[in-house]
Amino acid sequence: MVIVALRKLSMVYSQAQLLGLRLPPRKKIIKLDHNLGFTGGNNEGFVAKDKEGKYVLLLNNDVVLFQGGLKTLVEYAENYDNVAGLQGVVLKYKSRLIDSAGGYISELLHSFTLGKGHEYPWTLKKPVYVTFAGGSCVLYRVESIVRSLGNKLFIDEFLGYGDDNVLGLMMWNHEYKLISIPEAVASHARGLTFGRGKRSALMVYLSERNRIALSLITNTRYKHIIPLHTLLYTLRNTVTTTLTTRYKSSTSVMARALFDGIKLGRKLKSRGIFIDIYKAPIIRIPIKDLGAFFTTKCVVTEYFKDWALKNLSSLFVE
Repeated sequence: MVIVALRKLSMVYSQAQLLGLRLPPRKKIIKLDHNLGFTGGNNEGFVAKDKEGKYVLLLNNDVVLFQGGLKTLVEYAENYDNVAGLQGVVLKYKSRLIDSAGGYISELLHSFTLGKGHEYPWTLKKPVYVTFAGGSCVLYRVESIVRSLGNKLFIDEFLGYGDDNVLGLMMWNHEYKLISIPEAVASHARGLTFGRGKRSALMVYLSERNRIALSLITNTRYKHIIPLHTLLYTLRNTVTTTLTTRYKSSTSVMARALFDGIKLGRKLKSRGIFIDIYKAPIIRIPIKDLGAFFTTKCVVTEYFKDWALKNLSSLFVE
């Protein structure tokens, strides 16, 4: 994880350019005693930022910024002063396929990555409001984060998966907006940390645990259905998940995720954390369509794709 504070740094380098000087990159290296996960690592970096920093850039270790990518993000941020966070299009490494262009959350608290797998530029023509900006490469306005969430970005206990979703929802709850811009700014060799092309046991566990926990601190109208959905998912995918995770029993992974998710959700609720998901742009699921989410992953993916094509124009930033 790399986190960059920009304002003072850019001023120093501008002055150096005028004088014809070349300065080495300024950096801080933080050594931690143990692995704090994506959430804890980014929180430590945020605390260590320069006090004068106007923006922070979160950049995963498997993401490569394009030349001018950071400049593009900052220029958009300067033009939209009511926006708290934004991301550009992130392509799959050495490909023209889209890895991420922002994301949306459904009332069942599934995440949908905009444009994933489509060839760039797909239908991305204007900046668009999103529920959350993908954590692999995202620019945040420091002032907005501090005013709404204090001196940290994420809920530490989430560790990874679903953390950027929660941050996005919390920012919308504090009347801040998040957008995705249509310019490609980076490429992502996704999966280098947890294993490329694999749904590891840890990945499955964290994704479901965090979704269950989130359901207990939000007002989604389907919050009581989400644990049932997790149980049915477990029964339907036991064999497949067991093979792909190389874990003795996918049932035990999902059962642990359900148990720990309820425990974590209650812990967060006791802290007074509550998120109104309906303040953010989300994917509303009519009751008549609920059945589709109890079928196959392919059906759910197609549902999200159709939703994006039908609704994207109404989410364009004017």
